[in-house]
Amino acid sequence: MHRRGNEQVNRMDYDVIIVGGGPGGAMAARTCAEKGLKVLLLEKEDVPRYKACGGAVSWKALQIIGPIDEVQPQYRCYGATVYSPAMRQVSHKLKEPASILVFRSSFDHFLLKQAQNKGANINVGEKAISVNITDEQVHVITTKGEYTAKLMIGADGVNSTVARETGLRKKWEAEGYGICIETEIELTPEDAEKCVVDKELIEAYFLKSRGYGWIFPKGNIMSIGLGLWKPITIKPAQAFEDFISFLSREKGVDLAAHITKKFIHRVPVGGMNRKISGDKVLLVGDAAGFVDPFLGEGIYYAVASGLAAGEVAAEAIYHGTDLSAYRENCNAMFNNDLRIAFKFGNTFHRHIEKIFYLFDKDPELFRMYVLTGKGVLNYRKYITKCILRMPITLLKIPTGMVKNLFKNS
Repeated sequence: MHRRGNEQVNRMDYDVIIVGGGPGGAMAARTCAEKGLKVLLLEKEDVPRYKACGGAVSWKALQIIGPIDEVQPQYRCYGATVYSPAMRQVSHKLKEPASILVFRSSFDHFLLKQAQNKGANINVGEKAISVNITDEQVHVITTKGEYTAKLMIGADGVNSTVARETGLRKKWEAEGYGICIETEIELTPEDAEKCVVDKELIEAYFLKSRGYGWIFPKGNIMSIGLGLWKPITIKPAQAFEDFISFLSREKGVDLAAHITKKFIHRVPVGGMNRKISGDKVLLVGDAAGFVDPFLGEGIYYAVASGLAAGEVAAEAIYHGTDLSAYRENCNAMFNNDLRIAFKFGNTFHRHIEKIFYLFDKDPELFRMYVLTGKGVLNYRKYITKCILRMPITLLKIPTGMVKNLFKNS
């Protein structure tokens, strides 16, 4: 990676400038470089850098990225154990991994090296502070210099400078984002064993309010977090403390004593109609709001949109096409399904105990849910399969309970 000093550097021309070195930016840079474009990626932090994240790289994300054997350490996850607010438990373990759990510092660094190996220029420790688009070019001023390019891709996260500077988004909608609080703690092997039912399964605890807490086991290190979606009816910091206290009682481990740092950040709610492209600019990943509005998963949507942005940018530069195909491609790949996920999440939280009852009575419904998290099914297919299976599910339930399930639904 290139680290520049504080001196002013000469203006350099590129085909594409990408702001942000997370999974979306790295995939966009890799794709553009593979297409033969001259690419500059600007990442404000030095790398490797810490990133608060559960770090679950789903099977469907790996279909785009390819093998990640170089990312170490990594831990295979085969499914999930999930609890309702009333502590009804359901669990399923697949025969093949649903995801790979990683630390984002090593994972993101790996993706940047992939892009660099394909020919992308990577400048780290350099923050974009101003963007100006003219009829001829994109002009970017950074903390260390200035550059011009034919096109720009904004992959700079939920607080995107590119989105703000180009007028694609001045601020998020009132209901357009949630709040996450996360930490990583290292335990003794004995305490780590107590923390999860199965170290090859993630655990999720749904709340009465919209949101859930989680434990992602990575050897003796636990990634623990809490995500809240609007309307948020509880104070996030207090809710996180309560969740840690609850887990400590349930697991018999004083987790609070091991917390040295915790991170709070906003997470976009996907499935809303937003501007994701403009004249000479595309937004990817969190900057575009591409996050699962139910599970909060964002890595797949980052790399998928990064791939789509790189392909559309290459077409525009080589053939003079406009950038409108980007929205169409994202809709076809995942964004239409994010809209379904948004509606599914609303329904799930309104009827959460009833849905967990159905999961308990017919485990096939939850197995298909795990396959949706893996990416074998999308939300449309999952809902369709659940509807088609409902006659079988209802046969497993006493007649009186069937009436209660559909009462006030």
